[in-house]
Amino acid sequence: MQSRYRTTAGRAFYKCPVKRTSVIAGSRFNSTWYTVTCDFFQWIDGPEKFDPRIRLFPYHDEETKPFHEFKRWVPPPPNPPQMTWEEKQEAASVRVRNPPICHCGFPCRLVHPNSELSVKFTPFFCCKLKTADGWPMCDHQEYIYGPKSHWPTQEQIDSFESGKERWPCQRTPRPRCKCGILARRGVVPSEMGYGWYCGNSYGDYWEGRACNWESFPDREQMMRSLATQAEPLRTRTTLEIKEEIRRKNGVPLPSRHNLFGPVAIDYAANYGKPTKFNTGIVEHLIKFWRDNRDKYNFAVTTEGKMKEAEERMQMMRKEMLRR
Repeated sequence: MQSRYRTTAGRAFYKCPVKRTSVIAGSRFNSTWYTVTCDFFQWIDGPEKFDPRIRLFPYHDEETKPFHEFKRWVPPPPNPPQMTWEEKQEAASVRVRNPPICHCGFPCRLVHPNSELSVKFTPFFCCKLKTADGWPMCDHQEYIYGPKSHWPTQEQIDSFESGKERWPCQRTPRPRCKCGILARRGVVPSEMGYGWYCGNSYGDYWEGRACNWESFPDREQMMRSLATQAEPLRTRTTLEIKEEIRRKNGVPLPSRHNLFGPVAIDYAANYGKPTKFNTGIVEHLIKFWRDNRDKYNFAVTTEGKMKEAEERMQMMRKEMLRR
């Protein structure tokens, strides 16, 4: 790793790579935290490698690599000169016909982020080669009109030094999805957790999603645990997780009265009446409602409010029967 401390910034050092796993009892999927088993520490290089510029960029403070895989931080190129709107338009028309070359040595492809996003992204060039799982082969990116700016402005540096804002090295870089743009944070499209997903998505129902990437804490551990379960336990556990995530984060859904009323009637008209109402029929109705929600004008509510409303109705029925 490389130090980000103000008096030793840029210097590389060794630390113990072994981590001890501590399990929280009573959790659904054994949520874990990690603690270093020993306090081993040794500098690799001396004060001549001191470089305070490394503190101007975010990094993953828990990411460690062996010595043969370690790559020292390299300062990015200087920021390009400021351009006017007319200069950007002229440069973009030239670069579209002659795209830049990525780190792999091939012409880049032009990416147009979703125009429906609330935060507008500038079209950019990125590597056109893909790995087996859909990620770009290299991290080369340039705007349609020229290279990106990597360094903060002098005003931002002054705010860091004065303490008005946190140093960039004190935060983790925001992840990017397979599309190459900044990922969005919220309930992931699979509704199995709260984390990061495709940055082209917008709205409450993940419209415009261009890739299937998603990430949330303990995702791999959850998937491994579900893979060891047999049916129908796996489906039942998956539905319980989804209901918990929807209730906790307020995912908008129709009421059960509307879901098993107009939505179920239209679903049966299109796909036929289900032979039996198993545990997964609710998920099919929710998916059908989301795909055709323009046809329905009834209000939606969150899963938590739906549960509360159902509990109130049950209490009222019991009270009426008692009387």
